[in-house]
Amino acid sequence: MPREIITLQVGQCGNQIGTEFWKRLCLEHGISQNGIIQDFATNGSDRKDVFFYQADDEHYVPRALLLDLEPRVINTIRQSDFKDLYNPENVYVHPDGGGAGNNWAHG
Repeated sequence: MPREIITLQVGQCGNQIGTEFWKRLCLEHGISQNGIIQDFATNGSDRKDVFFYQADDEHYVPRALLLDLEPRVINTIRQSDFKDLYNPENVYVHPDGGGAGNNWAHG
């Protein structure tokens, strides 16, 4: 039975840990930083479709949603070597970009 796992990367910590997770998964499954499968990884019974989906242009894209209230960490990911790996439609940064401001009493 096929299985698919979707990761939710929320906030600074979630996105930083998630980025390292995807780096490790790409290395393990033979997927380059831009989502292209490497030649050595085409053989075998590796289940890349559990964590990745294959886009129409042969790229493997992580099944991940990246969410944050402030853009610093997301912008770091967007400027990293893995910037072409993620689907931009799966990234959300709050339009005001102010974050929570450590103000949990507001409301």
